[in-house]
Amino acid sequence: MATIFTTRLNVRSYELDSFGHVNNATYLNYLEYARGDYLRQRGLSFADFHQWDARPFVVHVEISYRASCRVHDDLEIRGWISAWSRTGFVMSYELFNHSSGRLAAEAQMKFAFVNQLEKVVRIPAPFREKMQ
Repeated sequence: MATIFTTRLNVRSYELDSFGHVNNATYLNYLEYARGDYLRQRGLSFADFHQWDARPFVVHVEISYRASCRVHDDLEIRGWISAWSRTGFVMSYELFNHSSGRLAAEAQMKFAFVNQLEKVVRIPAPFREKMQ
């Protein structure tokens, strides 16, 4: 079974659109924030990727919006690696709004590891070990 990571945040006023709910593009920022927090939870930093000369690049994103979020809502983002390959992985997410008690969004992000020349490389063993 995959490790489930969690992080929380509160919706800030500048993330809203003119209709008063979180702008669709902001959800991608939330997912990136969560991924960075998950790395820190596992003792990884961006310096590790430079040392390994392997960086996870986003190659595909899919977000399904289920319910709106508004200013000051308390959000929890749950994520897990749902698929592994030799050179990449898929991270699945659920964004739950504790303020409304509703699932706000589901998402998947597909990553490929590349070196500094953007050539596809194998997943570094320490990354796989820490994220499983």
